[in-house]
Amino acid sequence: MRAERLLRLLLHLQTRGRSTVADLAAVLDVSHRTVQRDLDALSLAGVPVYSTRGRGGGWSLLPDYRSRLTGLTPSEVMSVFVGATAHVLADLGLDVSADQAVLKLIATLPDASRRDAEYARQRLLIDHAGWDDRGSVTSFRPRWLDLCRQAVWEERTLEITYAEGTTPFPIAPLGLVAKTRTWYLVAARPAGHLRTYRLSRLTAATLLSTTFTRPPDFDLATYWHQAQQALKASRPSYLIVLRVHEDSLRRFRPTTPPIPAGNGWWIIHADLENPAEATATVLAQAGTAIALSPPALVTAVREAAQSLTTLHPD
Repeated sequence: MRAERLLRLLLHLQTRGRSTVADLAAVLDVSHRTVQRDLDALSLAGVPVYSTRGRGGGWSLLPDYRSRLTGLTPSEVMSVFVGATAHVLADLGLDVSADQAVLKLIATLPDASRRDAEYARQRLLIDHAGWDDRGSVTSFRPRWLDLCRQAVWEERTLEITYAEGTTPFPIAPLGLVAKTRTWYLVAARPAGHLRTYRLSRLTAATLLSTTFTRPPDFDLATYWHQAQQALKASRPSYLIVLRVHEDSLRRFRPTTPPIPAGNGWWIIHADLENPAEATATVLAQAGTAIALSPPALVTAVREAAQSLTTLHPD
């Protein structure tokens, strides 16, 4: 996304000072030619970037220059500030004060753009973190996404059916969250309780003419973080220790860094849902994963392997 990349480039020059094209290309993960084009674009937009030749040279901004980000269109402003800003700031080493930095960045925008950015930030969230190793993620565009987005933007009530054969019910849609290309709708039920709905599980949705008053203290990012913590705490947990060959290491997501065990083997700690899943996971690796702990898992794997031998005679 070029708007985000230009913002990263501008912020890098403002926070880190003079940088070579090679440095900027490494930070932005693009080619030298792309960096040069982006620098030219900033210059054409009125940003005072200039180059210094020779040892210690590079690209800089004029002293005391601070951008007001006036060159971004409304759609570019929203694309930059919806979820992207957190990892942009982390790339720049500013994530310790990310929330304050976001507010400061928004404050540099013109009035109209600032309202657009804040409006979008409170209604759309991009969660870049994966779920973990528990199951796959759908990656298609939900049928009801456009309708839900309109309801969120216009603060209009939706009537949804959330499972086949259930009764439709009204909700007040407060925000949309995309997590690894799976879309969720955060909404308030008539009694005021907040709920999260996976859009792919909606079987029907109707946009109503009635509007609702958005809770003044609702913050989408805060709600989502708390909901994720609650979900993790409620999930079943079965901690195991395995010795895994490097050929199968990528099939696991250890909870701690793997420990070398020599000859291409590693000791890993993993967290699965139950003993049955753990047993099946070890057996599926065909000898490249060996159960070490807990003892009950070692016994279960051994018994299952012996049973397989009996069921598949020579």
